[in-house]
Amino acid sequence: MNTTRSVLTRLGRDYAFVLPGFFVSLFAFVLLVPLFTLALGTAVIWIGVWLLPLALLMATGFAELSRRRVRVWGGRIDQPDYRRGGSGVTGSLRYLTDPRRWLDLLFETLIAFPVRTFTFVVSVTWTAGALGGTTYVLWGHYLPRGEQEYPLAAGMLEALTGGAIPDAVATSFAVESVFNFLVGVLFLLTLPAVMRGLALLDATTTTAALGAGPTSGYPMPSGARVA
Repeated sequence: MNTTRSVLTRLGRDYAFVLPGFFVSLFAFVLLVPLFTLALGTAVIWIGVWLLPLALLMATGFAELSRRRVRVWGGRIDQPDYRRGGSGVTGSLRYLTDPRRWLDLLFETLIAFPVRTFTFVVSVTWTAGALGGTTYVLWGHYLPRGEQEYPLAAGMLEALTGGAIPDAVATSFAVESVFNFLVGVLFLLTLPAVMRGLALLDATTTTAALGAGPTSGYPMPSGARVA
């Protein structure tokens, strides 16, 4: 019972970490990329001189959110030092000399969005496979059969038995339901490991790019805190 509860707790924590990350990165991408592009295009008329520091400050804000998400999930990521700006144009230009802020911009626009898109798609697909397969017998009967004479289940059954099973049996709804149920069980049993791997991919990438030094580390599957 304790093991099951521990697995479900870790699974819920991984879901809470992976799924929202896509939407955060999507928002950061659609906000930072146009702003940075506009800043570069208007730099010659000095408007970009004000927009570039703004883009870097916003990227730092998203980077802070990424670090916070890793810590809430249970990871360890140290806070880096940033160069302080100042008032006026000269003070704003100091932000442009901080490599850490440029790294934040690079991460939030070119690294985080592709990684979190991948983790989101895989997590949703794996979850749909687990739920859809195990419950196929309840709703699969209402799907249109189409013109496919040999569905996937029938084709695999024919290959395994050498065509010994009659087509009427191989293409029946019962065989198709059993096949989809077994596939769903496979997805369901591997779901905790897959979600843990996706969460580790996100956390490892974030820690490597946004961590301050070697004391940043990877979260432990059973000892991570939820806070």
